[in-house]
Parts: sequence; C-alpha cells; structure tokens
Amino acid sequence: MNDYLYEIMEDYKYAETGQEKEAIFQSFCSSVWNSGNKRRICTKTIRFTVKKNLLSTEVGQIFAKWTEIKYTGYQSTTKETDWCSLIRQKINNLYTIYFDTEVICNKEYLRLLQTPRTLYRRFCTDAGLTPDEIVQSIENALSSAETTKAFCQKQKMNLSWQEYQKVIESILHKIFDRCRLIEEYEDASALGSIYDFMNEDNFYIRYFCRYLSCEMKQWQKKYYGVKSHRTYIRCRRCGGLAEKTNNRMLYCKDCRTIVNREKTKENKYRTYV
Repeated sequence: MNDYLYEIMEDYKYAETGQEKEAIFQSFCSSVWNSGNKRRICTKTIRFTVKKNLLSTEVGQIFAKWTEIKYTGYQSTTKETDWCSLIRQKINNLYTIYFDTEVICNKEYLRLLQTPRTLYRRFCTDAGLTPDEIVQSIENALSSAETTKAFCQKQKMNLSWQEYQKVIESILHKIFDRCRLIEEYEDASALGSIYDFMNEDNFYIRYFCRYLSCEMKQWQKKYYGVKSHRTYIRCRRCGGLAEKTNNRMLYCKDCRTIVNREKTKENKYRTYV
C-alpha cells in the first residue's frame, strides 16, 4: 500500500481494469480497518474545587457533593497526521455521533451537567443564592440532563459496527469513483489557486471527510424513510426523523397515531368521570 493517499487515488484512476481498481480499493479499506487508531470511549469528569473557607459552611457542603460529575465521552481527535489515521478518526466519530447510545454529545445535556460548577462560580462572585435555591437548581438541572440524555439516545440509529463498516465501504467506493484528481482541478484556472497552499494528501483527506459527513446525513434520511430533498423534524416521542409537512408538526406518522389514540382515551375517561 502506498504511503500517500494521492498516489492511491492516482493508481485507482489510471488502473486499466476493474479488477485492478477493486484490488486497490480493497487494499485501501484494509489499511483503514486495520489502523491503530481504534474507536475509544472514555469517562470524562466535570470538576471544580470548593474553597477551604467554604467547606465548613452549609453552602460549601452542598457544593462539595457535586464537585465531580462524570459522563461518557470519546476520543474525537488523533495526534497522528497520516491519511489512514485521519480518515479512520472521521469514521470513528461518525459512528459515535449517529449510533453509540452511550455517548451523548448534545450541547444542552453537557450544559445541564455543568450546572453545579456554574452555580458555584456564580455564588463566589455573588453570594445571593440560598442553600435551598442551590439544591433545587442543581437537582432540577441534573434531572433535566437525564431526560435530555434519554431523548438523545432515542435519536441514535441502531447499527452494529460490522454493519456500519459495510455502509462506510459503500460510501468510500463512491468517493473513489467520483473524486477528481488534483490535476483536473489545477487545469481549471478558476480553481487552481484554491489549493496552492495545501499538500496533495490534505486535499484528498478533506474531500473524504466532507463526503463521509454528507453521505451519512443522507443515509440517516434513508434509514427513517425521509426523501433526500425534503426537510425533516425530530419526532418528540420516538426521536426519529419525519418529513416536515407543516410548521406545527411534532410527531412522526406512527407516533402521531399513538398520541391521538391516547388523547382520545383520556378524553373519554374525563367524560365518564
């Protein structure tokens, strides 16, 4: 296998037979899947330290209970700079974002988990909060965090790593077939200067990563049966995607039926009561 991605792309484009192209592609995939840059999940911690002079106070003891909030995170970057590690990192990240129910990257979820630290910093600059207000705010925020996490987990699609590999390989095949060589861009005077500052491998790595992101969004639409050109909403009940038909739409078709049935039962119950 070539050390440089641009050489692989050139070999593929100039290959004379389909068998030759397939051999190059399979060798590329083998390098990606055998990369040492495996997908890594880890425990992360939101920390803060209560000042010693506050530890003996009621407020200090309250904050001391929440100085470490743990949650499940993942390794989203790599120190390696070779094409194989960088493309594999992108593939790893996409699986974590779309399919791994243990890792929630939602900004609101993480903001809620940071509430004890945020309140502590606020208390240190303005001691206007009462102990009861602090406890209530923290408990409400952490409860909301669990609710947010549960809903975000519903939004994840169900696909094993082995099944995901097949999906990724189909996307990679498209990339190999559709990606133009740098020389083709450099022949166009309007595009030539754009890539002057980049080395050849960086051009292809960026192309691969962007294509993978776009294709995964389209694959998600197919997974939920949403047409590629249609806008969508997140169903408030199941978390799946549904084609947006009006601005008041809250649920997918199946969940809307269930919700309407539940409302009908509730209305009948109220009538008899």
